[in-house]
Amino acid sequence: MVATTTTGHRVRVGFGLTILTLVIEVANSVEIFQEWRVAIDPSINPVSVDQPVITINGMFPGPLINSTTNDNVHVNVFNDMEEPLLITWNGIQQRLNSWQDGLSGTNCPIRPGKNWTYVFQTKDQIGSFFYFPSINFQKAGGGFGPIRVNNREVIKVPFLKPEAEFDLLIGDWYRRSFMEVRSMLNTSFWAYNGAPGVMLMNGKGPYQNPRANAHESFTVTQGKTYRFRISNVGTTWSINFRIQNHRMVLVETEGSYTNQITLDSLDVHVGQSYSILVTADQNAADYYVVASPKMYKATDDDRSLVAIGVLHYDNSTTSANGPLPNGPDPFDLDFSVNQAKSIRWNLTAGAARPNPQGTLADQFANGSGVYRLDEFPVNSTSPVAVSGTFVATGTHKGWLEIVFKNDLRVMDCWHLDGFGFYVVGFGDGKWTPELRSTYNLYDPVVRSTTQVYPGGWTAVYTYLDNPGMWNLRSQQLRNWYLGQELYLRVYDADPDPAKERPPPQNLLFCGMIDPPPPPPGSPKPIPVPGSAPTTQILWAHFILAISVGIRGVFQIQQL
Repeated sequence: MVATTTTGHRVRVGFGLTILTLVIEVANSVEIFQEWRVAIDPSINPVSVDQPVITINGMFPGPLINSTTNDNVHVNVFNDMEEPLLITWNGIQQRLNSWQDGLSGTNCPIRPGKNWTYVFQTKDQIGSFFYFPSINFQKAGGGFGPIRVNNREVIKVPFLKPEAEFDLLIGDWYRRSFMEVRSMLNTSFWAYNGAPGVMLMNGKGPYQNPRANAHESFTVTQGKTYRFRISNVGTTWSINFRIQNHRMVLVETEGSYTNQITLDSLDVHVGQSYSILVTADQNAADYYVVASPKMYKATDDDRSLVAIGVLHYDNSTTSANGPLPNGPDPFDLDFSVNQAKSIRWNLTAGAARPNPQGTLADQFANGSGVYRLDEFPVNSTSPVAVSGTFVATGTHKGWLEIVFKNDLRVMDCWHLDGFGFYVVGFGDGKWTPELRSTYNLYDPVVRSTTQVYPGGWTAVYTYLDNPGMWNLRSQQLRNWYLGQELYLRVYDADPDPAKERPPPQNLLFCGMIDPPPPPPGSPKPIPVPGSAPTTQILWAHFILAISVGIRGVFQIQQL
């Protein structure tokens, strides 16, 4: 519905069953308002087992946030669960505004029965992203949903407008309750071997799987082109995505328009998002849409860990049939690495570009008693893990090089909040400074999550132009939950609000951080109870070691 206010602004109001979205256009941006009720629903049963699913306004996945560059997004989150909750906005850079990042260590949780309103701007960004609950292993129970950041009308998109767009959230899923899984992660078996048992596509099970209550279907018209925004919202498995008898054109990843390349299949690693264009150029029929796990061999007799949906031509009378479309060997790392190296930034596309531009314990206690700042030298290693909450210093408006090293035999993925980083290189074995000569310094893709291949390394550069306290973590949920993370403190002593916004008026306090005294004549706010905003992180500086011995390595240095 579209209405006009007395001031002449257009207002779009969309009503669902229980969700209200209000969009008010002002000048060159809009104010988007959503109200969410986050709750546990035991009746959804996406894989026909009784388990709690985290829903938003009764939806799984949650509602779309459909925004445009520089819009202001207001999300009033009511926590109707029986445990604390935080929502993070994967890939949204929260420029000047780490107070809205939704991570333990930068925000206090929303207590059960309480609500809190996130307010953030999709500043200087375009692209495909998603949100999810960031604490208590809750992502394995749902609570995730899609985010679109569209180009402003004055900025040309580097491809013709598609007939329609589809949000496609794919991820592995446990057959057990996420609460049960997290309680079992203190055992060696589950920490090393406990793996999900099924793959979901937009919260639905595989097509023609008797254990699935429903499957996902996308309706298209013959001859038309469609944009699929694909996100891997899982916990463990990288995936290879493909559509039977159809090719795809890669156009965007996590806020960067890419050089357009035509692919038969696409690897999407945990936490990553891509946009592809698909033209319905085949005979009218139904075709398989498939996402299969990497580093795991799924057979036709065991399709549990293969997400299967349907591309349905609107005049089709033929069901999808035959064998699933073949993808690359899931253990063929050369295929995956070569594809990753072929994904380059489109330097001629017009889009939002990052431009020069923070949290609780840092603002109110200078970190005292909460975290340990730079207690270790860079580029050092130690075989022994140590326990603590560690923070590394980054220089505001300085460059940082990070080299992630994966000594495991499984895929890992790393994400940095607050920034996009330039993925400049991949390699095998040990990283040495001489390998910088192999970096792509001309058109490396800019993104917020990068994969690190088994036995290999990945190098990224990032420009620290966004002050605040930012989380650097493994996107493998089990590794993250067990401690593979730290925080990067990008600090500027100048309190100029043009560099960083002050804390919001509705800021939650918890742990040892007491609310500041109110202004004269104001009533004293009531502090929100909760645990200290710290995380037990098992670290030997930049050698990550979680409690059961899984190890990965990265190096970091100022440039």
